[in-house]
Amino acid sequence: MNYKDLVDPELKKFAIKIPYNKAFMYCDKWSHGLMTRFAKITPKVSKKTVTIKGYNSLDFRTDIFEPRNTQEKLPALIFIHGGAFSYRAASYHIHLASAYAVKAGCRVFFPDYHLLPDYPWPAAWHDILALYRYISANPEQLRIDPEKIGVIGDSAGAFLAATICNSYEKEGLKKPCLQMLVYPCTDYDLERDSMQKNAEAPVWDMKSHKRMMEYYFRDKSPSEIKTLSPMQQELPKNIPDTYIETAEYDILHDEGILYGEKLKAAGALVEINETAGTFHGYDIAIKSKIARMNIEKRFAFMKKAFG
Repeated sequence: MNYKDLVDPELKKFAIKIPYNKAFMYCDKWSHGLMTRFAKITPKVSKKTVTIKGYNSLDFRTDIFEPRNTQEKLPALIFIHGGAFSYRAASYHIHLASAYAVKAGCRVFFPDYHLLPDYPWPAAWHDILALYRYISANPEQLRIDPEKIGVIGDSAGAFLAATICNSYEKEGLKKPCLQMLVYPCTDYDLERDSMQKNAEAPVWDMKSHKRMMEYYFRDKSPSEIKTLSPMQQELPKNIPDTYIETAEYDILHDEGILYGEKLKAAGALVEINETAGTFHGYDIAIKSKIARMNIEKRFAFMKKAFG
C-alpha cells in the first residue's frame, strides 16, 4: 500500500519508514539529546529543570515549562513523550510542551525518563510514578494547584499516562483531573483489524511494535505483557476525564477506540478524536494545517478540564 497517496498532502514527506533496533536506539541517545537541547521555545515560555530520583533511586531530569513571568499557582501537566520506550524526546515534543504551557495556562513537567535498551520495564513506569509523587508532595514549592494535575502522553507515553490514571487509587495519589492519550498504545493484541490492515504503515509498523514490546517487557510472555497493558488493568472507581486521539493509518488505531469505549462503559467522560489522513506520529509536522487543527482540540480539552 502506498501511504503517500492516502495521507494528508502536507504529511506526505513525513510518511516514511523509521528503523527500530538497538543500534538505532544508541545513535538516538545523542542525536535527539542535541536536538532537544538546542530546540527553540517561544519567548512566552520560560524553562527550568529539576532532578528527581526514580527507578532504583536513579536520577532523571525533568524540564518544567511555564508561562513567562508568572508567579501564581497554575495547574500541572505531566507530558510523557512517546518514542517506543526507547527514544528521547524529539524537538516537536519541546514545541508542544511550550504550546501546552501557554495555551492551557499550566506548568508542564516534561520528564527525561529512563529508556531502552538499558532500562526495560518497570524503569519508565517507576520514573513517572516518582514524578507524580514529587509534584503531589510539593505544590507550594512548584506553585501548582494540587487539585489540578493532568497527564498527557503520546504512543508509548500514553501507555504510561494511562497506567498512572489507572493506578492512582492503589498508589494513594490524588486523582488526575485529566488524561490525554494521543495515538495511544493500550494493549498487546496483534490480531485487531488496524494491526493487520496497517501492518506496513509509515513511522510505526507491526514489526517494530512487536519488537518494542519484547524489548520493554523483557523475559515476559505475550500473556504477561497483556496483563500489564492499560486495556487489561483494573480501572479506578473515579476515572479522570479523558481525551483520546487516534490516527487513521496506524496499527494502534483500533485499540485507542476500544480503550475509549471501555472507559465510557465504566462511567468516564471520554472525548474521542479520530483524525483522518494521518499516521502514527503525524504531529511531527507541527506546522501543518491538520496538526494545528487537532492540537487546538487538545488545547480546548485541557482548558475545560483545568477549569
